[in-house]
Amino acid sequence: MEKHLLPHEISGNPQSKELLVFLHGWPDTCDLWNKIIPPFEQNCYILNVSYPNFSAKEKNPNGITFDEVIERLIATIEHVNSVAKRRIILVGHDWGAFYSYYLDHKHPKYVSEIIALDVAANPPFNPFMIIFLFIYQLILITAFLIGGSIGKWMTRGFLKCLFYKPPWVNRIDSSWNYPYYMLWKYTLKTRKGPIEGYEPSCPVVYVAGTKKPFVLHSRKWLDMLAKNPKSEYHLLDFVHWIQIEKPDFLIDLIHRRLKSS
Repeated sequence: MEKHLLPHEISGNPQSKELLVFLHGWPDTCDLWNKIIPPFEQNCYILNVSYPNFSAKEKNPNGITFDEVIERLIATIEHVNSVAKRRIILVGHDWGAFYSYYLDHKHPKYVSEIIALDVAANPPFNPFMIIFLFIYQLILITAFLIGGSIGKWMTRGFLKCLFYKPPWVNRIDSSWNYPYYMLWKYTLKTRKGPIEGYEPSCPVVYVAGTKKPFVLHSRKWLDMLAKNPKSEYHLLDFVHWIQIEKPDFLIDLIHRRLKSS
């Protein structure tokens, strides 16, 4: 794999005018999209992207910064899209949603559309959520900094608390936790969030799960999307992993957005 590219898998129809870019989050891999991608392979070109450590193709004990992720993500997109110049649609879940917003924030109009799953660019002010996020991020950051068998034990122990056991659970270790470390490093250095003040430059489809103690979006975020007739949002009865819990809804949604473009 070329060093400037992110780990990735390519499939689908190279003659298509649509490039679907799938971005997973923590603690997942490209395999998260296994039920979602096949229905689009006949009519779309597919770029399924991962990150160092999450993918076995690249190890980096220090992780990479948000700017490095976006720089390499764009390089990866250009690598598969340089000739055809297809319309780019990002489908991001969890950290993948964050990276989608961050790319649009740094490079407005680069992508045609964002489909963001369960993480908003504008979180709510919810004391319970803030306390929970602080504790769980602190656990994962500490595990990342400790590393080794102790860090792995802490990371997998936390996963058990989420009642989430993906098929790749035996590959997960503390080296996957670096996005949380980079988030706090960035925030403490700049005294602001990486996408603070972000307003989408393209249509955004936001899908959130409500089957948990708190949601990861604010009313302000939903109102912002509602003002754009080409954007939309859906609040559904799932926990976090819509690819597993409601795959048919997501497949139908992507199909509909492709037809309306």
